[in-house]
Amino acid sequence: MNKIITVEEIAQIKDLGKKLDVNKINPIIEQAQDIELRDYLGMKFYFEILSNIESPDFQDLLSGSTFVFEGISYSQQGIKSMLADLFMARFIPQMNVNVTPFGVTVKQSPDSEPADRNSLKDLAQMQREAAGSKWEIIKLYLKSNKALFPIYNSKPDTIATGERRLKFRKI
Repeated sequence: MNKIITVEEIAQIKDLGKKLDVNKINPIIEQAQDIELRDYLGMKFYFEILSNIESPDFQDLLSGSTFVFEGISYSQQGIKSMLADLFMARFIPQMNVNVTPFGVTVKQSPDSEPADRNSLKDLAQMQREAAGSKWEIIKLYLKSNKALFPIYNSKPDTIATGERRLKFRKI
């Protein structure tokens, strides 16, 4: 899978700590990108971005820029910054959890104790809200650059994340 953002880029945007477990972080980046970001962008535009990730036309969208929309100057932080927030929303609840051959364990040390589940949920929700806020400005950027991004459609063309859940029925 083409990654829009790397572990190193996320570490520049967000505090991931000193020891980065790349084997744990990379799958979470892929989930945040392929599930959540794709829902925001729409299927066609998501794959358009992946196909043009190195294109100079897409760099401002990916990394952020200033732009004028309806006579007002805006600053958007870019898809990578938004994806870092979506990544953190998925990473925070999992950061102290290890899956081992003997079961799932929680990291503990003599000097600290893991945060409670509700606190982790609140932190994850704050990251999702930050991503949503960035998305509102990114949408304005896309509207102001329709000629540059003709495939972008403000109407979603993907399955909403909530619809992906499995439904079980009694037989």
